[in-house]
Amino acid sequence: MLKNAKDGAVVSSSEHTPSKKFASLFHLRRITTSGSYIPEIDGLRFVAILAVVLYHVPIQIALRSADQAATSPFWRTISHGDRGVQLFFVISGFILGMPFAAHILNGRSPVRLGSYFLRRVTRLEPPYILAILLRFPLLAFVMHRPFREILHHGLATLLYTHSILYGQMSTVNPPAWSLEVEIQFYLLAPLLALSYFSIRQPSFRRASGLAFLFVAGLLQQHFMPAEIDSWTLSILNYVQYFFAGFLLCDLYLTDWKKIPSHWTWDLVSLAAWAWIFLAQGGSLHILLPVVTLVAYLAAFKGHLFNAFFRLSWVSITGGMCYSLYLTHNLTITAVDLFLRHLPGFFTLSQWLRVALAYAVVLPAVAFIGLILYLFVERPCMDKSWPAKLYRSIYPSPSPASGPS
Repeated sequence: MLKNAKDGAVVSSSEHTPSKKFASLFHLRRITTSGSYIPEIDGLRFVAILAVVLYHVPIQIALRSADQAATSPFWRTISHGDRGVQLFFVISGFILGMPFAAHILNGRSPVRLGSYFLRRVTRLEPPYILAILLRFPLLAFVMHRPFREILHHGLATLLYTHSILYGQMSTVNPPAWSLEVEIQFYLLAPLLALSYFSIRQPSFRRASGLAFLFVAGLLQQHFMPAEIDSWTLSILNYVQYFFAGFLLCDLYLTDWKKIPSHWTWDLVSLAAWAWIFLAQGGSLHILLPVVTLVAYLAAFKGHLFNAFFRLSWVSITGGMCYSLYLTHNLTITAVDLFLRHLPGFFTLSQWLRVALAYAVVLPAVAFIGLILYLFVERPCMDKSWPAKLYRSIYPSPSPASGPS
C-alpha cells in the first residue's frame, strides 16, 4: 500500500503498475473524486454486476427449470444472483462512508454537504435519466404499453419514488428499485456515518456495528411483510448492508496494517463466496451482511483472490458496473425479442438455449454498457464537467484588441 501524495489516502500499489497505464490509455478506468483508486473495490463490483446479469437472463428469457434449480449447483448459484444487489449496498457503505470516516477518525478535512449532494447529482443523474428515457420507445412501440402508464411510471422512476408510490418494482426499469434504495442511503449517509464513526472507542464501535447487523436483520425478519411492498423495497429492509460497508471502511482507515495478508484468507474467501451464492434458509437475511463483510475483507487480505480482484480487466469491468446495471435489463429484453423469433430456438434442449442466451446476452450487455459508460458516465465522473460544459456553450469573450 502507498500513500496518496495529495490527500494521504490509502491507495493500492496497483495504481503504479502497467495495468493502470493500459487502462488509462484506453480511457476505461473510472475517475474518482479524490484521485485515489482501490482496484479491489471495482473487482468486487465485477462480481456483483456479473451475478445480477446472470440472474436476470433466465428470468427474462424464461429459461429456468424449477426442478433443475433445486438440484443443480449451477442453477442454485444463478438463482441467487440477485444477492449481487446486497453486494453493491455494502460497497456503497464503504465508499460513501470513507470521507466521513476520514474526517472523524483521522482528522481529515470535513465533508461539505453541499458539494457531497451536488456530486451525487452530477455523477449519477445524466446516465440514469438517459437510460430510463431509452426505455420509453421500447415500451410504447414494441410492448404497446399505454402512453399514460409509461408517463406516470416513468416519471416516478426518474424521481426515485416508484417503490414508494406503487409498492412494486418499476414497470419501466425493474432493477431501478435498488437505485431508489441507494438514493435513500445517499440522503441519510451523513447522519448514519456520524452515528457510527463518532463512537470513539474502536472496539465498542465495531461491536456496536456488528450488533446492529444482527438486530436489524432480526427486526426485519419479524416485522417486514413477506410480499413485496413499499417497505420491503426501502432502505429499512437493507440498512445493515450499508453498515457492513461502514465496518469495512473503519478497518481500512485505522487497523488495516494490523490484519496480516495470508493464504488462509483465500480459504475464508472461498467459503464465504460459496455461502453467499448457495445458502438458503431463514437465517440468510441475518447472516448475509456479516458473511459479505468477511468475503470483502478476505478479498483484500488473501493472495489468490486479491490477485484476481486486481486484474485489470476485472476491475475495469467492475468500474463500469453502473452503466451495465442501467442498461442490462433493456439489453436482455431486446435479446429475448430476437431469440423468440429465431427459428428452432424453443425446440433446443434447455441447456443449449441457456448457452445460446448467455452467448448472445453477455457480449450485448458489455457492448451497450460500454457505450453508455464511455460517452455519458465516465465524462460525468469528472466533477468539473458542468463548468466545462457551460464554458463550451458560453465561451468567455476574448479580450478586445487594442489600437494598432
